[in-house]
Amino acid sequence: MSIVCDYHVHTYLCKHACGKPQEYLEEANKKGLKTIGFSDHCPVPVGFDPISRMDVSQFDQYVSMINDLKNNSFGIDVLLGLEVDWVPGRMDEIYAFLDSFDYDYLIGSVHHVDDIPFDNSDFIDIWNSQEKIDHIWNTYIDLMTDMVSSGKFDIVGHFDLPKKFNFYPKDMTCFIEKSDLFFAEAARFDVAVELNSAGMRKPVKEIYPSLDLLRIARKNNIKITFGSDAHMPEEVGVGTAEAEELARCAGYTDYLCIGKNGSKKIIKFSC
Repeated sequence: MSIVCDYHVHTYLCKHACGKPQEYLEEANKKGLKTIGFSDHCPVPVGFDPISRMDVSQFDQYVSMINDLKNNSFGIDVLLGLEVDWVPGRMDEIYAFLDSFDYDYLIGSVHHVDDIPFDNSDFIDIWNSQEKIDHIWNTYIDLMTDMVSSGKFDIVGHFDLPKKFNFYPKDMTCFIEKSDLFFAEAARFDVAVELNSAGMRKPVKEIYPSLDLLRIARKNNIKITFGSDAHMPEEVGVGTAEAEELARCAGYTDYLCIGKNGSKKIIKFSC
């Protein structure tokens, strides 16, 4: 296996993860990782989705917890990041907050359509008609394109997240066509797309994004990264081998490695 990094790791502060950051680091060492990036949910905009993210008053604690791990006995690079939701109409508030601290990288994600967390099993009733399913998918890709066009993010999180519960548009043609535009914008702003193995643990049983979409990304010369989306220590690095194989099938021969202070380099897959 070539992959030695995991850039999508959460902490208990998000209210839906468990374990101490030190335990995630120890698991990364067991898995042979050289880099672990903590990217818990951004607490801003204030009041947005409070059940699934830290309060802004806890942010200094988050930064301190992660920075305390940077000087570790394993020699693992520990990075401080955030997973930031694209929230139309409130991005200026988010940008002002992000400018207030030093981070290594940002993951941009969309979890809400029409203010509803479509990937939350507590809201699964929203997938109650084909019309609604089509609307969620098409609105999602529009929001994702707006997000990547901002040029504010280093990585795009779990690109085809609406497939989580196995609900798909009647015809994927529109989404595929819009995805081509999305990837063109990602290339323009040099934004990487993560292979997120959490999908393997969800009803869809598939990595985000799918092979077909990853091939479109490759056609557009999009860089890739890897993330487990770990919400418990034992999930760190899980699915990395499968994600690498998916990347190879899509025609990738290398991936993006992000380091401290946002440094970037390309790493070739081993033979």
